[in-house]
Amino acid sequence: MAYYSLLLLSILFEVIGVTFLNLADGFTVFVPTVLAIFFYCLSIAIYIFITANREVGIVNAVFAGTGTALVTLLGILLFHESISAVKLLGIGLIVVGAVAINTKPGTKSSLEGERL
Repeated sequence: MAYYSLLLLSILFEVIGVTFLNLADGFTVFVPTVLAIFFYCLSIAIYIFITANREVGIVNAVFAGTGTALVTLLGILLFHESISAVKLLGIGLIVVGAVAINTKPGTKSSLEGERL
């Protein structure tokens, strides 16, 4: 359960960082720029920690997919970005894929005998 909590925290910090990047206006506004860097660093630190005992491909797919879906939804809600049926379908597919790829997470230790 700690894995999922840390993964969610890492994703949320990344999404917060992306949100502040938008507010930083191309690194021209100081406080949002500093906050974006801060939240990205927190996100990556947690990400590095959780990949120590998990398959990096699965962690990355869930991290990237879930983060992309959340950023897209926040863009629609907070920044009035465009919304379409295709965009919503894509978000749905990302969420389904993230759940599917993570239904039986593997650990690195279970793969040691399979290395070439």
